Amino acid sequence: MTMRRMGYVAVVGWLALLPSGSPAQDAVDASSLRLRWDVDPPAQGLQTVCGRVFNDQQMAARRVRVRVEGLDERGEVTRRRDGDVLGQISSRSAGLFCVSMAAGAATYRVTVVSVDWVAETQSP
Repeated sequence: MTMRRMGYVAVVGWLALLPSGSPAQDAVDASSLRLRWDVDPPAQGLQTVCGRVFNDQQMAARRVRVRVEGLDERGEVTRRRDGDVLGQISSRSAGLFCVSMAAGAATYRVTVVSVDWVAETQSP
């Protein structure tokens, strides 16, 4: 793991200890957003899921929130945690997220649970 990513994971790990404060939400229609993520090896009882959200829309995506769910061998949700994508995601670009949670899931599922679409101003 690079020093940059370790620093990022440390900050996000610290943020993961704060209470979520968000009510349960259903996944939103975010068909113009694509997700890719990796799961880091467990460390000290925590597992970190980091990835990117790609915006294929002609508008910017703001306040993007993702949900990471830990699944058991049967596909049942055993843990759930929401996290924010850093910053605004301009059209045809990507934003980063990292969510830490208790280790031990067989696999993980990541979905977008909220997004605010905003028009981007075009430079002349």
